Amino acid sequence: MTIQEDPPRPGARARWPASLLVVTLVVAGCTADDGGTESTRPDQGPKAVALPTLAGGVELGEVELARILVGEALSFGSPLPSEQAAADSFTVDPEVGSAVARRVYSTLDGQQIGALLVLTIDGAAVFDQGVLDAFVSGVVDSFGGGTHEEAVLAGRTVLRSSGPGGTVIGFREGNQLVVMRGSDDGVIAGAVARQLAGIAAGTTGSVDPVTPLVALPIDAAFVAVPTVAFQTIPPDEEEPAPEPPALPGATGVQGRYGVVAGERRTTVWAFTLDAAVYPSAEAVTPAIAALVSARTGGASTEVVEVVDRVVQRATGTGGSASAAAFRQQGLVLLVEGADPAQVDAVVSAWIVALTTP
Repeated sequence: MTIQEDPPRPGARARWPASLLVVTLVVAGCTADDGGTESTRPDQGPKAVALPTLAGGVELGEVELARILVGEALSFGSPLPSEQAAADSFTVDPEVGSAVARRVYSTLDGQQIGALLVLTIDGAAVFDQGVLDAFVSGVVDSFGGGTHEEAVLAGRTVLRSSGPGGTVIGFREGNQLVVMRGSDDGVIAGAVARQLAGIAAGTTGSVDPVTPLVALPIDAAFVAVPTVAFQTIPPDEEEPAPEPPALPGATGVQGRYGVVAGERRTTVWAFTLDAAVYPSAEAVTPAIAALVSARTGGASTEVVEVVDRVVQRATGTGGSASAAAFRQQGLVLLVEGADPAQVDAVVSAWIVALTTP
């Protein structure tokens, strides 16, 4: 079963860096011994002037993202658009230069084991080491249970926080703050330990996301869906069958009618893929978009999120059917029909059924 991991949404986290910097600056300004009296402070009275800016900044060694996306038997794949948007919300703070979200997979079985967030910190925007430490712990706490403890993994001290959403483990490597989250404490701890070992060894990973494809038999696509019955397409000698769509690099295709309330309202197709042509999910994404466009008379496709999947869909033009397609591990699944709403309904019900244990 694929583990679904959604980072906290933008409104759900505490904006630790900015608030902590304000507190630090206020305290420093109030306690500074400038020798003035209550009546002679430069920020009071009819000729008040602004207090001078306090110098700050923390020297942080620059670490490339490729040095972070490492670890034996780990692969870092594309996040959902909403997951990257949640990560990008951290960049409203001046302390964060960029944010990268990834889904973490085991290359042993291709299953998702967690979610990763990497924040690039601008040391010049951080007042001092105390504020930096509070920033790191605040991010970890906001993803976890609100509190954290120190732990040692692969010889490094990390911060661990547990909450209803699972376990969060965070650490800083130079100017990179790394946070991994997952539902299984032991699995996440093992993944972070392997990541830290890869960093210590100087390993370089792929900056481009790589989601492993898990080969499945084509029949695995046609699970029981409460609102849709997948009916076998009769042979040509009984009735004319729909023309199977073409997907370059597919090793097999099988179709069914999507029957709703006793009526054939959609046609669904499942494709198996050649791993040599499509070594990752990212490699097959353009082909899925092209497939949907071709089945809808060349219509432009749009990307939508349904449950935990990215769905490519398009509304037919010039009398063509509407279509939508998504990926189920190593399978590509396509739904087409005259009614776009019906196509969407079948896609949603199918994805729910595929993700239900």
